[in-house]
Amino acid sequence: MEKTILLKKILALATAAVVLTACGNAADTDSMKTQPQDTASEINETTDSATNDNATIDTEPAAKEENTDPVQENSDKIVITDQLGKTIEFDGVPEKVATTIMPFPYIFYAVVGNNDNLVGCNPSSIVAYEDSALKYMYPELADAETGFVDTSFVVNVEELIKLKPDVVFQWNYMDEEIAKMEAAGIKVIALQYGSLEDLETWINIIGHLMNREDRAKELIAYFHESVEEVDEKLAGLPEDELSNILILSDDLKVTGTGFSAYWVEHSGAVNPAGNLSGDDLNVNMEQIYEWNPDIIYIGNFTPLQPSDLIENKLDGENWSIVSAVQNSKVYKIPIGGYRWDPPGVETPLMIKWLAGIQHPELFEDMNMEQELVDFYKDVYHFDLTAEMIQEILGDTQN
Repeated sequence: MEKTILLKKILALATAAVVLTACGNAADTDSMKTQPQDTASEINETTDSATNDNATIDTEPAAKEENTDPVQENSDKIVITDQLGKTIEFDGVPEKVATTIMPFPYIFYAVVGNNDNLVGCNPSSIVAYEDSALKYMYPELADAETGFVDTSFVVNVEELIKLKPDVVFQWNYMDEEIAKMEAAGIKVIALQYGSLEDLETWINIIGHLMNREDRAKELIAYFHESVEEVDEKLAGLPEDELSNILILSDDLKVTGTGFSAYWVEHSGAVNPAGNLSGDDLNVNMEQIYEWNPDIIYIGNFTPLQPSDLIENKLDGENWSIVSAVQNSKVYKIPIGGYRWDPPGVETPLMIKWLAGIQHPELFEDMNMEQELVDFYKDVYHFDLTAEMIQEILGDTQN
């Protein structure tokens, strides 16, 4: 279907369809408080520490019926309610934005259309950036300061003050970090990780804050339309035809409860580790043999590669008798504007990529390279080259 036409048709319905609540679902595993740089723990260790507070954009009704928009009623004020339920007021669109949250820059870019306002980000965001398509779309992000925060989201307030940020985005469970920034007079918007609703809340908060509310609604509508394309093709698929898959977040560590359940469900698969969390995610080869997955996906937060399994390179581990390895169905999760593992604006691409691998007969008319080209044109207004497409999709199996 023609996405650009559909966006216009469904824009009027998008406002009603988007519910700005954050339900605090679990992430890929346990707590996120002690994560090393650019590993699966960025995503896997978030949720147990996160709160379940609802988050909404301030929509307090105006006193007069003819002026119901709170931003218009107070034309010089922008009011945000973050995912701690805290209200933050701004005199206008912030000129300088900083973030400690790793996936934030590419989501911000998708909503705003540039990263001109982003003066600081997590050093691990730049590690991912250097391996991503975002470096082509917005090379200026390489100049963002990273010295004010470490990879565990602890902030150096003295360094942060030098950036003179109008607002900083921080995880909602980092109470002490939020408190010390606010004590220094810095405005902080707290975000929660883990669910599709959280992602939509991020997009809407950014849209409201940066005066890109229509753009935010378009992105969310486009997201759901793209996923529905896959849902329609998988509708009625019997349970016994769902692909038996396993997701490795690291060597002998699997992905269980969390956002991955969303893209597993919508791509027509079942994850035998899907109900696991915490220490249960650390498994042994006997458990792998028992599950005997048909397809294995390796997360993008680990240096582990498909060839490590297919060529039996891992000491003390014999992967040669696992069905997925025997059939060379081991894949590295791609990185586009950012890694496809966590929730993000490119999650629909993740779902299409998975569905094409898992059910090639149902998606034989889907060209994943063309899907990438169309998505980047529609979402980022950017034309991918053949070399860029190869970078995103070409190293998923090696």
